[in-house]
Amino acid sequence: MSAQDKDARQKASPIGAAEFATRLATLSPSRTLAVAFSGGPDSLALLILAARWAKRRKGVSLHAFTIDHGLRAASAAEARRAASMAKSLDVPHRILRWKGKKPSTGIQAAAREARYDLLIEACRRAGASDLLVAHHLEDQAETFLLRLARGSGVDGLSGMAPSRPLTEDGAIRLLRPLLDLPRDRLLATVRRSGLSPIEDPSNENETFDRVKARKLLSGLAPLGLDAGRLARTAAQMARAREALEAETARLLAAHARFSPLGYADIEDEAFRLAPREIGLRLLALVIRAIGGNDYAPRLDALESVYTAVLSGTLGKGRTLAGAKLAMAKGRLLVMRELAMAAAAPPLVLASGGGGLWDHRFHVAVVKAPRGARLTIRALGQEGLAEFVSSGVALPAAPKTVLFGLPGVWQGGVLAGAPHLGTLDPKLDVHASLRLRHGLSPENTPQNAG
Repeated sequence: MSAQDKDARQKASPIGAAEFATRLATLSPSRTLAVAFSGGPDSLALLILAARWAKRRKGVSLHAFTIDHGLRAASAAEARRAASMAKSLDVPHRILRWKGKKPSTGIQAAAREARYDLLIEACRRAGASDLLVAHHLEDQAETFLLRLARGSGVDGLSGMAPSRPLTEDGAIRLLRPLLDLPRDRLLATVRRSGLSPIEDPSNENETFDRVKARKLLSGLAPLGLDAGRLARTAAQMARAREALEAETARLLAAHARFSPLGYADIEDEAFRLAPREIGLRLLALVIRAIGGNDYAPRLDALESVYTAVLSGTLGKGRTLAGAKLAMAKGRLLVMRELAMAAAAPPLVLASGGGGLWDHRFHVAVVKAPRGARLTIRALGQEGLAEFVSSGVALPAAPKTVLFGLPGVWQGGVLAGAPHLGTLDPKLDVHASLRLRHGLSPENTPQNAG
């Protein structure tokens, strides 16, 4: 670091209590919050500010959680130091340990996944609805560079959002109240506190892409591509993404339907007339929902299916990301891939129990014999044949859809299927569609049969 950079860092002003309170207020924080606290300078600045904020508000509680990944010999001692700092700020603290065998490859991705799993569980136990993290302006700029290098489009280049759901049900959010503040101001906040942060040596390890991006960022600054400029570009991309999402939602509401039976259909003509970007987004959204995925399909695979739809070359159908696509009577059908439904882990329930099966259906056992254990799995061809032989009238839907409906077994014997009826009068089992990403028959204007 040059002498000029050091001088500039020393002159940066600490983040004031009122400034932090205003920033946090824009995110509508809950009454119980948690801070992801590594003990490093960034998270220490956040904890200092959050502790000060919480103490001035009646009925607000704050927790701090530190992850011990166990990847370095010093990690346990550093976690204890973090606990000591939290105690000095009068913030309840827990150390969360990543246990078990660590992967030999992809360690950063695995550590990140484990970290958030541990933090979510800790938030649930503490009753915290918001998890605060210390991402700042330079983090946003580094994220932009990394995603640019990976060939990301508008969504990826929009960077990190100040707030996003952390759990599928939205019960816990991730908040970034410092996202547009330069790191120098976080460091100034720590210096004023008199506390000594933990310095992680991996932050200087250039085998990690983020460290490479950080070094590159300093080299780009003389060209005018400093952290502030890149973060502003990310914000512009975020506005563009919002406009694209709004148009996609309009097309979805007007021309797509989600059936309670767990599939969707899209009006072919409207789909063809939509701009390519909107069509791709709509297709990705529906495939994610029906396939039960967190992320959109790979762009090259998505574009291949999109082109097949427009060119009329889907044939008997194509599969992608757990979904099967086929044309029928002027509509594009998006169904759960039968093999994936059949491979979905069984759900075992007793009377009064409930749970999500195959990322699509919430199954609830309203009534069952005392002590009965019911297994929920895909109905399949044999299960559907039993209903046909019993004289049940089947709903008008593709056979693939019916085969993938949840069936109810008791002791290896088919007892019913919530969408078709019961073969055992002692049972009362309901199922409702609960797709990811907030999509369901209840929030689309029409219901497919």
